[in-house]
Amino acid sequence: MSKEDIARVRNDFVAAARRARDAGFEWLELHFAHGYLAQSFFSPHANRRTDEYGGDYAGRSRFLLETLDAVRAVWPESLPLTARFGMIEYDGRDEQTLDESIELTRAFKQGGLDLLNVSVGFTIPDTAIPWGPAFLAPIAERIRREAAIPVASSWGIEAPATADRVVAENRMDLVMIGRMMLANPN
Repeated sequence: MSKEDIARVRNDFVAAARRARDAGFEWLELHFAHGYLAQSFFSPHANRRTDEYGGDYAGRSRFLLETLDAVRAVWPESLPLTARFGMIEYDGRDEQTLDESIELTRAFKQGGLDLLNVSVGFTIPDTAIPWGPAFLAPIAERIRREAAIPVASSWGIEAPATADRVVAENRMDLVMIGRMMLANPN
């Protein structure tokens, strides 16, 4: 992507936020996960840039922070602004990845983010994801504690009892249930 392309996409996020606001939406979530563009900027696996949008943590986080800042400027302070972000890749470099992701989450909070929806990066095919009930709960709990921001997740939370448990144990503040509502709306 050229720098002009980066600016255009950031402006597209802003335009979408304005449309959502003007249409009466009361919650906005930035999708910074699952190998999509923002996740790919942050991932040392995917980001091979040599300019200010690549390289070290500061460069790889630049697009995400600039986009959050631009969206925060048009989204009402009185309404929730959240982000879904892949905190970990399960690539064998988990601690380094998670430490940088927690640092980025602190910056998100300082930039006006209200809640982080914890997910997996999905930027590379070779991972060892520990699929299972609420497998991201320990990660969410650590982020909640170390970044001091409310957290949510959805992965591996299919049973109401699991959702109740992760909230009761203060591992998450909220459980997202979109996929399960599509699978069984009753």
